[in-house]
Amino acid sequence: MIWQKDSLKATQPFYVLNTDKFLQEIYFRQGISHFYSFRTAKRMTISTVPDGCIDLLFVYYSAGMKSYVCGSVLKCSQVEWEGPAEFFGVRFLPGFHPAGLLVTQRDLLESRFPLERYLQKQELIRLLAPQTDFCQRIRTFLREYTKMEEKREAPYGKKELVASVKSLVYQSGGLIRIGEIENRTGYTARYINKVFLEEMGFGPKTFCKIIQFQRALEYLNYGVPANMTDAAVALGYYDQPQFIRDFKEYAGMTPAKYLRLVHDQTYRARVRDMGFFLDSSACEGK
Repeated sequence: MIWQKDSLKATQPFYVLNTDKFLQEIYFRQGISHFYSFRTAKRMTISTVPDGCIDLLFVYYSAGMKSYVCGSVLKCSQVEWEGPAEFFGVRFLPGFHPAGLLVTQRDLLESRFPLERYLQKQELIRLLAPQTDFCQRIRTFLREYTKMEEKREAPYGKKELVASVKSLVYQSGGLIRIGEIENRTGYTARYINKVFLEEMGFGPKTFCKIIQFQRALEYLNYGVPANMTDAAVALGYYDQPQFIRDFKEYAGMTPAKYLRLVHDQTYRARVRDMGFFLDSSACEGK
């Protein structure tokens, strides 16, 4: 995989760096960013960074499977997981609300809940429990999730406005100004901020910063920055100090230290891109 300026895949880098056998399948359809899988050999505490995403996570233990819905954090946080276990995750695009999920992104903020508590269609959990293969899990998920999508109502009113703002932020890589959002939507910044807080739990400016940070992560993971000044310019930061300050706030370390970590632990080699959807529709059950 290489860095693509026009296509952001929000990532949790420490789930790659601190676990084993990390697999991913890029999707970019149905509001899904990608599917992923990894293993842990023991109980672990893993750093989690802001991504603006909702994840559905299915954790396979020797005694059975547990499933969770996970919201975004707002700063680098430590999240504990039991182990040993194998994890299968579905990460939705930043700001996207999955079909059939009966909880707001605001209520999920910095939280993790049992998925069965908020999932409209419990059949999905039951059917995923016995699956042992990454492709089989993707196929099963897509088949059941598509059924939930068919029953989704189109957003209207405040929800439609929030969806439009999130799309503008995502498509701009977090670089859009609030004045442009006002012009594009026809609403005032004050009203946009109000409805965004109601739905997301934070304002559009914070969402912009998270998206820009995620672009920075992916750039350092897969790009080739000559120095931090060039990286700051490529990512649209005002200057290098702003880049360092914002990155450290969300990653818990400076971009230079993070880049050394990516290099020393061979980040790219630790991620196996499966590419199921490049050559066939095998994982779509067709």
